[in-house]
Amino acid sequence: MIARWLACGGMVALLGWPLLLVAKELPVNTRLGGDFQLQSTVAAQDQLSDFKGRLVLLNFGYTSCPDVCPMVLSRMTQVMNALEEDSKETRARVQPLFVTFDPARDTVERLQAYLQHFGKDFIGMTGTPEQVADVAKRFGVVYLPQKSDSAAGTLFAHSDYIYLLDDQGRVRALFGSKDPIDEMVDAVESLLDE
Repeated sequence: MIARWLACGGMVALLGWPLLLVAKELPVNTRLGGDFQLQSTVAAQDQLSDFKGRLVLLNFGYTSCPDVCPMVLSRMTQVMNALEEDSKETRARVQPLFVTFDPARDTVERLQAYLQHFGKDFIGMTGTPEQVADVAKRFGVVYLPQKSDSAAGTLFAHSDYIYLLDDQGRVRALFGSKDPIDEMVDAVESLLDE
């Protein structure tokens, strides 16, 4: 099946990637990623490497996001549900992670309450502003605070990619908002078959 690396013009320039369609084997992206440790909704501290042996669907956002984050997390839920159609064991081999870039508001408790709407297996992660900024930088995440008069307070303009990490924690694909769910599922399944 064809899996797609989606890169918009700004991301292409930032990361030096061409827009690329890849058949079967997904390449390892050596420019993005790396191990990190943050507080999580399941442990005082979790490291990305704690999930070795499982694939990871990783997204960055914040719980006060009015539109983009709920849409992206819903897409992750659709992927996870499609995997569960194969079997619960298939779903269990993939870990959805959500890293906030709004640690001032997104406590572990708030992340836990928010993520339960998307799936019981979703794990949220947070840390100090410096820790979160370091992790976001490793993955090329762009987030810019925007003053708002709304009740939500500070909003963020931000990238919305879902990162597919292999069982060694390496970035293998990026999915944007226009990538079809079935192609995302195909990409996950291709890594499960490796």
